[in-house]
Amino acid sequence: MKNFKSFREVAEQTVKERRFRNIDNICKYGIEPLDRYLWWILENELVVIGAGSWIWKTELACSIAIENASIWKRVWLLSLEWDIWEIAYRYLQKHINLKLKKDGKFIKWPEYRLNLTDVSKYEDEALNEIPKEIEDNLKIFDKSFIPDKNQLLELIRDNYWNVDMFVIDHLHYLNHWDNEYTWISDIVRAIKEVTEIIKKPVVLVSHLSRWYANQNRLPNKSDLHWSSNIEKNANTVILLAPSDTETDFEESKASFLRWTKIIVDKNRTWMPTPAIFEATFDLNQKEYLSWDKYNYLSPEEQNRVTIHDKIF
Repeated sequence: MKNFKSFREVAEQTVKERRFRNIDNICKYGIEPLDRYLWWILENELVVIGAGSWIWKTELACSIAIENASIWKRVWLLSLEWDIWEIAYRYLQKHINLKLKKDGKFIKWPEYRLNLTDVSKYEDEALNEIPKEIEDNLKIFDKSFIPDKNQLLELIRDNYWNVDMFVIDHLHYLNHWDNEYTWISDIVRAIKEVTEIIKKPVVLVSHLSRWYANQNRLPNKSDLHWSSNIEKNANTVILLAPSDTETDFEESKASFLRWTKIIVDKNRTWMPTPAIFEATFDLNQKEYLSWDKYNYLSPEEQNRVTIHDKIF
């Protein structure tokens, strides 16, 4: 009977946790449509972001990490695909361009990386203006070694008291020595079990299956690479896919602006799924520029979301 608790005990613990909760301590996506639709990221939540190659899932994960650091959340970003310099490059380029815009200028990704244009003045300003919130609260993992399952779990368990959110990019870069299907099932289940114990959220990036790449349709949660246990253990599943939306951008801009569909295919809020948002992604700037809200909803679902929005 040790694994069973009385309803009274469960109810009292629920009330205690609810009264202790402070909205200022809850992590966010930093993206208005997702925060409104999903009601932020709760303490014990496992969020899985899935996409194929070159669909900008890492940019979304890094954006979530930076946004939470900017509101004084202590974030550990385990970037196992990008190196630590890539994250800094993209952050600095974005803020250099904000400064260049005032002078009617813009620097593209190759120009900045290859030092083809002198932007030292703007770069120094961007470097000196890194907010103290991000400077103090965002820690980036130096992938001089890639952890395996046990090392990752040990890292989380030993440091959770000093961290508000873990972002892992991505699942399939973790070292493993067993059958990949079995290993992925085990690691995702273990991460979810850990979030329940430590009460800290984990954002986990995953590939979609190679089989899906040959399908002429939008992805769903069953397309997460290798294991159905990814979607089973996740509280929230967000998928990214190219959009076929026609844009009215002039031809000169269309070459580097892309519409991307952001699909919420599982959530803990009982809101309708799949929920499809659209975002404009800038290939030069390597960031999401704008988001459209609720363009997928039926009139009945729209009414539900309208009621939901009034809470805010």
